[in-house]
Amino acid sequence: MKFVRIIKLILPVRVFEYVKQKKVQFILQRNFKKAYEFDMKRYLKYSDSFGTNSAQQLIGKIVREYHVIEKGLTMPDPRLGFGKDLLLSLVDNCMQYIQLFGEEEEQLRHAVGVIWEYEQFHEQQNFNLEDSVVVSIQKLKNLVSGIPISKQKEITANDYFKYVESEFPQFAKSRSSLRNYTNENVPMKAILSALDLARTTPSACNRQSWRTYVFEDKIHINSILTIQGGNRGFGHLTNKLIIITSEISVFSSVAERNQVFIDGGMYAMNLLYALHYYKIGACILNCSNSLEKDLKLRVVCDVKESEVFIAMVSCGIPPVDFKIASSYRYELLTKNTIK
Repeated sequence: MKFVRIIKLILPVRVFEYVKQKKVQFILQRNFKKAYEFDMKRYLKYSDSFGTNSAQQLIGKIVREYHVIEKGLTMPDPRLGFGKDLLLSLVDNCMQYIQLFGEEEEQLRHAVGVIWEYEQFHEQQNFNLEDSVVVSIQKLKNLVSGIPISKQKEITANDYFKYVESEFPQFAKSRSSLRNYTNENVPMKAILSALDLARTTPSACNRQSWRTYVFEDKIHINSILTIQGGNRGFGHLTNKLIIITSEISVFSSVAERNQVFIDGGMYAMNLLYALHYYKIGACILNCSNSLEKDLKLRVVCDVKESEVFIAMVSCGIPPVDFKIASSYRYELLTKNTIK
């Protein structure tokens, strides 16, 4: 402390304050670097970025793959033979899981049921699957038995919106991602009402970092969804597209480095409930963007550098009847949720 006082006496005030500020910045940058390196090492260690070396990593991959097949089965106009390579990968991963860890895991069993449903769907359409797919499915049948065929949900628009004014348990359970829309226009007034309702989302110290962009021009929407890339088979039907971002500028310190995503994610869920309440069909689309995709989307969507992408929401009016993915949920308390 004595040394600091001496330096303060020797140096001009502005120079001293400049050096002091640089020291604080250096310490902050060092702390940020350590925190992000910690995040990176943990992610690389536990994610399946470099392969599936644990039961949890493998089941995560299986869920990702079977859900894509589920979505394909619920498309407005499913392409026969769709997802061949993905289906082959799913079968291989299911067999690997069974051989290593058994067949009791509930998501594994649902995945197998989805494979049976995929086969049944093509049989009903009198479509001959490629030999490689037939052989692969038969290998799985030789390995496991007694698992029922899954069934994607068939529903009418009236039933889908039946509980929008019911008690919350019924309301919440009635909402699902919807990927089938008519050409009917979604009134902007209804979108704005949903956005107004979503404002009730809690946020860290009430900073309300979320931002929403609503697009209604079909050409503009298609250009955005082409970059996003996770909407094949239904994206072209989108009537309104909502993009959710979150503003970094309102957060501070290394401890809040992930708060922008937490608050933005909470808002996204609240918005989905609000859209459902106003009888707007919606499907949330991920914005897990590569650097290249992020930069392209910023230009096309005119999003500021200080904002991070949270999600997109495809909106439309559903037809009289349609299908939604079964999207199997874990049973309550099977994963040690209470300690």
